Order: sequence, then structure tokens, then C-alpha cells
Amino acid sequence: CASIPLSAKSNVFKAVVSTQSTGALRAVCYMKIREIYSWRTPVSDSDIVELALLLETPCWKNVSVIELVDAKLSDFALARLSRTLPVGRLKKLVLDYNSIKDEGMANLLVCLSGNTELQHLSLNYCNLSQESGELLAELLTKSAILHLEVTGNSLQCDGAATLINTLTTQDIALKTLLLADNGIDAHDSGKDRGPYLCAKIIRRWLTCTQYLELCDLRDNEIGDLAAREIMDGLMDRKTAGLKSLQFLVTCRMDATIYKTIVSLGKKSGKGSGKKKKRKKGK
Repeated sequence: CASIPLSAKSNVFKAVVSTQSTGALRAVCYMKIREIYSWRTPVSDSDIVELALLLETPCWKNVSVIELVDAKLSDFALARLSRTLPVGRLKKLVLDYNSIKDEGMANLLVCLSGNTELQHLSLNYCNLSQESGELLAELLTKSAILHLEVTGNSLQCDGAATLINTLTTQDIALKTLLLADNGIDAHDSGKDRGPYLCAKIIRRWLTCTQYLELCDLRDNEIGDLAAREIMDGLMDRKTAGLKSLQFLVTCRMDATIYKTIVSLGKKSGKGSGKKKKRKKGK
């Protein structure tokens, strides 16, 4: 197996996806590439077109990871790349720090609907708004995604509530949800009960999901009232005998509630201890 790591100041990406290179790679049916990484390197429309053509060839169908972080992807580039996603066996797609916006999210929804291969989607800091909450919710009902990262966007209370309500009512097997820094607070459209109503939905989700392993709500000033709902949800979960999970929140709340959430939202370390030695002769 091989990967293509692309450093911030290199022209490796351009060299690999240039017309001559892609033609040569397609000609020899090179099948060793499994992962493609580009971090903090602007990727042009023409580069994306060449990469897409490579990914659409049968010999590249085993690429399982694509990370294009802070690649300055244009709307055209994102749309062209999205059309290749139903092809192949991609397991992880990371598009952090690109201006995807709601329009780009709508493209991803169309192209990823029905995809049974992709398990990890990361859209951190991609300028997603409340509208994308509904788009993400729909995508989770039409795909096999297990890990969703949307830290640093602006889903706010309405977008987060729509997303989590779908997870609850549809019994979706999501294991990871990263919602940190999404404006889930009392400043959302001036509705001081927004976080509380959102937290009530989170509480229902916590008391029924058997799949969740990690939820991150840090850097959202949800307030004491909403925090208490989450605390009660974690207590309900413990009482029901559901498996432990990791739940992260901001410390800007009542100290007692925060400590309780930290205690309850800490994944159990059972099974990691040393086994007792058996006595000789037994």
C-alpha cells in the first residue's frame, strides 16, 4: 500500500496529478495508492479535474482516504470532486478549512446518498450554516457514515437540533459527532431558550442511542439550564445500563453541573486492568 503525502510548500500534488503523470499512471494501471493527503496547499480546478479522472479509473478504486485540508477549493472543484465520490471504496473524506458552505453541502448530499463505503466525513471550519443541519441529517439517513466532524461551523441551535433529532428518531448508528464551536448558545437569533430546547433533544438521544462513543460540544456556551438537561441525560443513560461514552462540554457553566457531566461523560476503562494471577496448582 502507498500514500501520497503533500506538504505545504511542495509541488508534489501538481506533479502527481499533471496531465502527463495521470496519463502515465492510468496507462500502467498503478494500483498501490490507498491514501491521498494535501494540507495547506492550494489545489487548482485543473488539478482537481486530473485527480478526479484518476479516481474514476478502475485501478484507483481502492483509494480509501482523501484529505484536502485548506486547499482553497473552488465551487467548481468541489462539485467535480463530489461527482467521483460514488465511485470506488473511499472510507474517509476530510475537507476541513475549505469554504464548502451550504451549496457545497447540498452537492455532497446528492453525491454521497446511497454510498455504503464512506464511514468518516470531516467538514470542520467549512462555513456551514443552520441550513446544513438538515442536509447533514438527511445524508446520515442515506449513507453509512459512522463518524461526523463539523467543528467550527455555524449550525447553531436549530441546525444542531435538526441533526440530533434525526439521529434519535431514525436510530442512526453514528459513533462520533463533533459539534464544538457551532454557536449553540443563547446568542442564537436572540432566543435565550434555544440551547435548552436543543439540549432536551440531546437528552432524548443520550437515553436511547446504543452506538454513540464520543460527542463534543465544547466552545458552545449552552448555559446552566441546557447543561442540566445533558447531565440528566447522562444519568438516565447510566440508570438504563447503556454503555459509557465520552461527552465533552465547555467549562463555562455551574461548576457542580460541569463536574458531574465530566464524571458521567467519561468513557469507562473497564477491561484495561491487569488480570489477577491464578494460584499455582489451580
